[in-house]
Amino acid sequence: MTECTPDSVHSTLSKHILADGYEFVVDLDRSKGSRLYDSRADRDILDMFSCFASLPIGWNHPKLVAMESRLGRIAVNNITNSDLYSTEMAEAIDTIGRLAKPDHMSHMFFIAGGALGVENSLKAAMDWKQQDRNRKGLAGDDSSPMVSIAHLDEAFHGRTGYTMSLTNTDPTKTDRYAKFNWPRIPNPKIHFPLDESESARLDRAEAEAIDSLHLAAEANPDQIAGVIIEPIQGEGGDNHFRPQFLQALEKATHDIGALFIVDEVQTGVGGTGKMWAYEHYGIKPDLLAFGKKMQICGIMGGAPITDNEDNVFETSSRINSTWGGNLVDMVRGAACLEVIEEEDLLSNATKVGSDLLKGLKELGQRHDIISNVRGKGLFAAFTLPNKAMRDTFRMQALDDGLLALNSGFDSIRLRPCLNLSADEADEALAIFENTTKSIESLQVA
Repeated sequence: MTECTPDSVHSTLSKHILADGYEFVVDLDRSKGSRLYDSRADRDILDMFSCFASLPIGWNHPKLVAMESRLGRIAVNNITNSDLYSTEMAEAIDTIGRLAKPDHMSHMFFIAGGALGVENSLKAAMDWKQQDRNRKGLAGDDSSPMVSIAHLDEAFHGRTGYTMSLTNTDPTKTDRYAKFNWPRIPNPKIHFPLDESESARLDRAEAEAIDSLHLAAEANPDQIAGVIIEPIQGEGGDNHFRPQFLQALEKATHDIGALFIVDEVQTGVGGTGKMWAYEHYGIKPDLLAFGKKMQICGIMGGAPITDNEDNVFETSSRINSTWGGNLVDMVRGAACLEVIEEEDLLSNATKVGSDLLKGLKELGQRHDIISNVRGKGLFAAFTLPNKAMRDTFRMQALDDGLLALNSGFDSIRLRPCLNLSADEADEALAIFENTTKSIESLQVA
């Protein structure tokens, strides 16, 4: 195998792929906890990015390092878990079911890739809905189903076949690809602070969104198979919604005869302080898509899907893939869930996240360029005046030693690991203070 030095990584990759990511080079041995080690510049970086929110317990957690030999042995063979079973698979899936599966759900399905998890939630809803249409004698049949999926403005659900028709954040990711013209609902996102005037505006915006869904259902009678939402829209701008809106949307979804699908690929597994973000809002999904922090991706569900004798969870090959996920990912994911339980990391995300959000709000009070501070647990974000300033802010923060992530067109989102310490949160706030002052000095100049 080719040997590379940190300084040759980018040039080597550029010979074969588009290597337009970060300039630093991750040292897989020296990165620890919330510290990503850049072997190119020989420095630590405070990681508030955590691999697009997919690193639940930080870099090189001792429990995972202790499993290195076991994980390496499992990785020797890439087993087709869809048909070949092992004790390792059974133990991992049972652990995932015990620690993460909602009580009202009976089945799980595993696949590699969050978008493919979402994709299969859509297929599950379509399968269920077309059978309902068949029983009612409506137009279309199993080979030509007349079904659709309703979704929100500024949603990101992936870049695969069906999900491409739902994603509407950045045209670069969807233009020139064929898509379905499925119902798109306005997203009544909160503009913080949530004061009396904002609440009044949201009353109107939420009513408009619910009306939009009903109008879409009236225009396409009994065709909407599912309504899919992210409890907090990540890529679209870290957009938060009031509980009463999500509750009204769930009710409207069932009123029109559709399934309520919650995409928790980014929000799930503890980032908001609960295992699943939907738990904050008094809603109960019919289908749940997961990924990222779970390490393995897929869907969870039960009734009403399983009310049909022929359903995707119990009829062979209705949904499937070669590897049925990845065994190494399953085992690692199960171990991460055990750490989350053993170290009470949901409570840590709630406590440290609350302190972090308080500090960000104080930052916004001191500096006019920081606004719309929002968050739940460690799932936090803030807005800059425009895209150019946001991009400058993020790169300056990286120069100052902190890695964060863009959100929407003018926001910064924070996605630290669940065991971020109070001291590390304070360090992040101090870096943001210095970065903000640097940006402000450029504006004055």
